[in-house]
Amino acid sequence: MINGDDLRAMRVNARISQEAMAKKLRCDRKTIINYELGVSDIRSKQLFMWLLYCKIDSGSLLSEIKQIRDQVNSKEKPNLQDEEP
Repeated sequence: MINGDDLRAMRVNARISQEAMAKKLRCDRKTIINYELGVSDIRSKQLFMWLLYCKIDSGSLLSEIKQIRDQVNSKEKPNLQDEEP
């Protein structure tokens, strides 16, 4: 899982200030600080934007998620007769 230290490292590596990241994500700097300290969790939409701004390839992550979903869907073919109303 991506934690606050990871978010900070990505941001610093991309040479983006907390203030600049806040503007990009349309939030305040305090929110960025809270994400990086682990005080609050980043929302998925903001996480993907964070990855985009830090030039992190999210394609491999999305591909892995799709593979997992496909595996689960192929194993779980619900029998509607067995389900309770």
